[in-house]
Amino acid sequence: MKLEESKVFVNDCFSGEPASCSYACPFGLDIRFFMERVRKGRWIPAYKMFRDTVIFPVIVSRLCPQPCRNNCQRPSIGDEPLAVRDLEYACTLYALNRRPENFVIPPKTQRIAIIGAGPAGLSCALNLAQKNFHVILFEKETGWGGELRAHPDFKLFDEEIALQFSSTRVDFEFNREIGSLDELTGFDAIYVATGKNGATFDLMESRDSDLMNTSRPGVFMGGALCGVPLMESIAQGSLLARIMEAYFQTGRAARPDSDRVITDRVHFLNHSGEEKKALVTMASPDCYTEGEAKAEASRCFLCDCKICWENCEMIKWFRKMPPRLGVEVYTDSQAGSSLSKRSLIRETYSCNICGKCKSVCPVGVDIGALMQFSREDRLRTNKNIPAFHDFWIRQFDFHTSEAFFVSPSKEMKSCEYLFFPGCQLGAAEPDHVLKSYAYLQETLNAGIMVGCCGAPAYWAGDKKRLSGNVERIRSIWDSMDRPTFIFACAYCENIFRLLMPEIKQESLYTVMAKDDTIVPARLFEAAAMFDPCTARDDLSMQEGIRILAGRANVAIEELDNPNRCCGYGGHMRLANPGLYEEITKHRKDASDKPYIVYCANCREVFRQKGKECAHILDMVYEIDQGKCAPTLKSQKENALEVKKKLMKRLIGDDFIPEKHEWDSIRLIISQELQDELDRKLIIEDDLKEAIWLAERTGERFLSDDGVFQCSMVKSVLTYWVQYKELATGEYEIQSAYIHRMKFNREG
Repeated sequence: MKLEESKVFVNDCFSGEPASCSYACPFGLDIRFFMERVRKGRWIPAYKMFRDTVIFPVIVSRLCPQPCRNNCQRPSIGDEPLAVRDLEYACTLYALNRRPENFVIPPKTQRIAIIGAGPAGLSCALNLAQKNFHVILFEKETGWGGELRAHPDFKLFDEEIALQFSSTRVDFEFNREIGSLDELTGFDAIYVATGKNGATFDLMESRDSDLMNTSRPGVFMGGALCGVPLMESIAQGSLLARIMEAYFQTGRAARPDSDRVITDRVHFLNHSGEEKKALVTMASPDCYTEGEAKAEASRCFLCDCKICWENCEMIKWFRKMPPRLGVEVYTDSQAGSSLSKRSLIRETYSCNICGKCKSVCPVGVDIGALMQFSREDRLRTNKNIPAFHDFWIRQFDFHTSEAFFVSPSKEMKSCEYLFFPGCQLGAAEPDHVLKSYAYLQETLNAGIMVGCCGAPAYWAGDKKRLSGNVERIRSIWDSMDRPTFIFACAYCENIFRLLMPEIKQESLYTVMAKDDTIVPARLFEAAAMFDPCTARDDLSMQEGIRILAGRANVAIEELDNPNRCCGYGGHMRLANPGLYEEITKHRKDASDKPYIVYCANCREVFRQKGKECAHILDMVYEIDQGKCAPTLKSQKENALEVKKKLMKRLIGDDFIPEKHEWDSIRLIISQELQDELDRKLIIEDDLKEAIWLAERTGERFLSDDGVFQCSMVKSVLTYWVQYKELATGEYEIQSAYIHRMKFNREG
């Protein structure tokens, strides 16, 4: 993997970048940082950052025309922009220690001549002197200041210049006019900053406005001489110092990459809902008091995009914004590298891949796609965690083999429509599939394909399994004269749209909504509509559900933040149980009303969490809501029951499930333990197999209280079972657990 391959997913993210006001500032001042300190009365750190950026803070805080105010985002809600310059000036008054810091830096060998002690020349001289270059500044007047000398506040500015130069060494030669550059020998660079209408030494036409260099090697030109305004002239001094450093190192002038501002990355955020706050007026015409300054700074939105953070528990849980995640996906892929700390493994598998981040991001950054890329790369390079996906991969294999069934309508060879209910709908409630298909067969003469769209393989990053399933479905679709697929699952729709876009799609609920004879039962007087994450862009499916619920005369509440993952997606349940519990609780508590759902997985999650809910098909077919959520064992049995009945109805064959030597074993499991096993994703059939192996081989331990303990090693899991033998072939399970790893047997 290359760094560019992972960063491409997050390159458009502007979180952490300068706020819009900073882009307008000639100095690129981090106004967000500045305001955050001022609002807390932290004058010294605010001043230090301000001074280090603008070089002459008193001059800038008195004379800057404040272009930043034109980019202030507070006016978006009808308020005045922040009084930035007044706050900057207050900072210069209330910071108790304004003396410049003096750093011990080895002296540089290069000598630089600066012609002109105006704002441009002074700024460049100070920046270079702070880096311990030997600077000699030539000025034809009797003192420094240039155009500032005529300003009424020059005494204040004079004191400021003296203060800022007090910790550096610059040789000033006043009353020294340079008539020709040939007078300056022995210098490694020259900066011509002679001010408005000053001497150009016939180099103006050759000046590069971006790098400020000229046709004469080592000679640079800038400031008012080149028509640059005052603030930009001061800002040029800092930039030119960096350009000169590059020139000394490489022999050519170049801007450091960090100085290349991308102006089209200025973003204005949505601040609707923010409290309006009027501009704080000064009690004195001279300056804000400390309290007034803090109040005015508190009006700042501290503009930074954290929309994904606010909408994604995973990002908030790990406290990592997209740019960092993009880098870590790369560094964690570098086996043996000092960069690799495997810090992203848990994050990679904690993502629901629900698309919420992309849907709310102003620039469409998709962290789910990044994490999917990481999963695929990890599987390809054998750095994946198979145990995180083992349960669902085995489900996928089951639903694409033993439980798979496809047929056109009875005595037909092809069909115009093919019902694809997905693997979980029938596993949760067989009548959802059987009755829906009976309806579609009667009204559209539809065929049916009971299988898996491939979501488990997709979430695992298993491209081989996924592509095999896709090609099989595509081949069947082609052999049946390319029917339109009718979906009952939004995730199946998404997978097909992503991987098989040539297949026409329609929603079961859209079809039903067009049929006025379908009037669902009114299971609730009022309910909240829980739209699954993958129905986000399927407006027709959402509308169909609401039409059906409306016919039931249910008062529908819309959730404030819809289309958020219930917690099922992405297999994060095993990778991060704590996050899973947090997400499911948030979804459960989003409304105190019962939920109407139309995703089998959402229904399963909410029933397990004790949230009253009903699938829309429960309402259509008046299915008893007193039923408990099916166990993992019964889900498997339900899927096979669906296949058995469809086979008999459509092709007249009897379905005979696969037989195993341990099928005859009978287990006694308490309801409390059964709930625990389901939470741990331990299926009863695996316990039977483990006991059968232990009884056959004798590899078991017997405790004093008559409880046996045995283990069974699978490809990526080790099962441990404690049980009592009640009678021949009958066992009571005391407890069971699994290690998400494989233990090798030696002996």
